[in-house]
Amino acid sequence: MKLVHVKRSAWGIALLSGLCMGSGCKKSTGGSGGGGGNGSGYYMKFKLDGVQTEYDSEPIAGISYNSSERLYSLVIAAYKDVNAGIKNEVTIIGYSKTTFAANVPYNDPAKAVENNGSPLPAMTVFYNDPDANGFLTAGEFADAAGNMLIPGMIANAKLTITELATGYVKGSFSGTTYKASDFSKTHAITEGTFYLQRTQ
Repeated sequence: MKLVHVKRSAWGIALLSGLCMGSGCKKSTGGSGGGGGNGSGYYMKFKLDGVQTEYDSEPIAGISYNSSERLYSLVIAAYKDVNAGIKNEVTIIGYSKTTFAANVPYNDPAKAVENNGSPLPAMTVFYNDPDANGFLTAGEFADAAGNMLIPGMIANAKLTITELATGYVKGSFSGTTYKASDFSKTHAITEGTFYLQRTQ
């Protein structure tokens, strides 16, 4: 199960790397959210375990099409400070058989299906804490009806794009994230909103 998840996530991470290179991932200056802001007005805001949080360093989004799998992928990401590495960072990876569109919910336990019939979660939220511990939502471990392979976990990642333009993406998101190495440890991400530069 974990190897399958890593393989699927690698596709999204590769897209994220491309987005980062396209936007420059240069040193940020000024702005709110811990000194990493880029001064562009782009942001990702959410409540982390009830505490209002904002990441506005390197806030980017991209949509691509994988012709071999006939799947669209969406990657959005933002950091508290991109120069600190993979800490205080949120990445959301989504898959769809049809192009991503505004005002369409992409929620667990919905699935996109690869050409080989393997289901992919429509949306996965990844969170890296201040110590670079990785957390993710549980859609990977649920079937299309929401039945969980691991008792006690819930698959509740949600994302809706409210505006989709050539230069930016706006929307909302939420989800319960589980520590990748210890599913008993969680973070609740609620009331998430984003306004991100679209680089692809």
